[in-house]
Amino acid sequence: MSVSNERYYVRFKGRVLGPLTREKTMDLAKRGQITKQHELSPDGVAWKQAQEFPDLFAVERAAASQAATKEKQNEASAAQAPAEEWYAHFENSNHGPVDLKGMKNWIALGAVNRETLIWRPGMSEWQPAELIRAEWFGSASQGRASSVQSQTRTESSSVATGASQDLSVSFLRMRASVLFLAITGVVIGTAWVVFSIASFFMVATRDGSGPIKVMAVMFSIVHVATAISWFTGSMFLLQFGNKLSVLAYRSETEDIQRALKTLVRFWNFTAVVVLVWLIIVSLLTSIIYLLGLSVPI
Repeated sequence: MSVSNERYYVRFKGRVLGPLTREKTMDLAKRGQITKQHELSPDGVAWKQAQEFPDLFAVERAAASQAATKEKQNEASAAQAPAEEWYAHFENSNHGPVDLKGMKNWIALGAVNRETLIWRPGMSEWQPAELIRAEWFGSASQGRASSVQSQTRTESSSVATGASQDLSVSFLRMRASVLFLAITGVVIGTAWVVFSIASFFMVATRDGSGPIKVMAVMFSIVHVATAISWFTGSMFLLQFGNKLSVLAYRSETEDIQRALKTLVRFWNFTAVVVLVWLIIVSLLTSIIYLLGLSVPI
């Protein structure tokens, strides 16, 4: 049988493939689908290890040999290639020659920067380093920027933490006074609300009619609204005092922010109440003055 007419059976783990032509078998061996661990047989009866048919793996060996030869050639070329020689002008004099590693060491030490004039054989004149090798400074600049940003964030965080601690200490110093005023205000406000409501009913049920009676009732209503506003403001102040109590055992930034928000609500409410009270009282007083009334309350 001629070589071109040879047929092979392939067996691996009990599975048999074939018959295959010699070309097909060599192609499968080249692709790695037939390895030396497979069994081959020209007739499907007598089996041998594929490694006993070295001619089938000639192409594989040739490819491996070429790859090894090419790798050796590359290594030899790299070894024979002349090392880069660089010169740099700093400290009022020329320095060099150094290889690429030496130049990067100069950059790391700060001796060479973007504006430093550099030169190497083949260049017509000295030029700034950034124009010749901008990539040398990209990662270094980013590293410095990252370092500066990190340092800035750390300093900002330290300042913020110190400010929060100072604010927490100041709040804790006023806690006792705030709680005292808040509790006193709630007690007075409760009594005031009860008294003003009772006074309103007394005025409203009193004998009489006309403008004087109406104005008396209006002043009684303002009296009740003022008492309720006092009580509500005292409750806001009491909430602020409770938030300050939390700072005695936990002074996180979120706790301080909650206390500040409560304090802001208290002062906003107080400002609105005072403004509305002044407007209403001023209007009622003006009406009484214009009408020449006297309001017995």
